[in-house]
Amino acid sequence: MYIVTNTIQTETAHSQRIIQQFTAAHTKESMEAVNGFLNFQLMHRTLPHDPEITELVVLSRWSSKEHQKNWVQSQSFKNMHQRKEPKQDVAEEKKRSGIISSTIAEYEVLT
Repeated sequence: MYIVTNTIQTETAHSQRIIQQFTAAHTKESMEAVNGFLNFQLMHRTLPHDPEITELVVLSRWSSKEHQKNWVQSQSFKNMHQRKEPKQDVAEEKKRSGIISSTIAEYEVLT
């Protein structure tokens, strides 16, 4: 099994909109035809030291690394992750979106 996480720090005021975007895009219907996809979870917490920041963890499980990499190269992935609005200045876009940072981590499951 192969697991990929995307840890996203957001401005708490924008977190519900971002959660809705993930839950709308990663529905069972949109992912069930993806070869090797097992499941998806979205977790969140407000940072204890800063209630103005919410951390979201997007976790996806795959049969193998190859399945996940094939999906990332697919048109399905590109369609799901395309920007819906015209690209703006990077600083302005980051401020507008409410996303502070995003970190991807990939794991081979050993047991």
